[in-house]
Amino acid sequence: MRPSNSVWQGNFGYWQNNFIHNNLLVIGYTGWKGFQSFGRGVVICDVDTKVTHPTNTSVDTVPFTLQFLPSDLIGFYLRSFQDGGFISQSICSPMISSILPAIATYNPHQDILLVLKADPQFEVNFLHQLKITPPDCYEQVCNRWSEFKPSLMP
Repeated sequence: MRPSNSVWQGNFGYWQNNFIHNNLLVIGYTGWKGFQSFGRGVVICDVDTKVTHPTNTSVDTVPFTLQFLPSDLIGFYLRSFQDGGFISQSICSPMISSILPAIATYNPHQDILLVLKADPQFEVNFLHQLKITPPDCYEQVCNRWSEFKPSLMP
């Protein structure tokens, strides 16, 4: 899922692992907060691929937004991108059929379902048996709120 016309100089090929690693606390915070409020669901991470300067996700801050979608809205969310022509039905239908069983069975105390959206591509990540659990991420972000507040505000 490498954005075309990429100026992300340090990301030759698969950049997602570094991105997730560097932002795991806020991803876990979002997942746990969402689970506490709505039950099972998916963290959606919309990565800004319009960065115009050379970028290395290990070093540079890459703009992104996070939201939590409850399980009953994920199909609607993905289909809205299909209907808008951003993803094809051949991608959307298998993605929905694979993500719904994962939502029903993941352990929200230990795992995160993450959809990375980097226009126009989507990638589903199952972050399983994390060493830093979503409740731990939530606690760390809350304890260090001044560090994270700017990235968690709309």
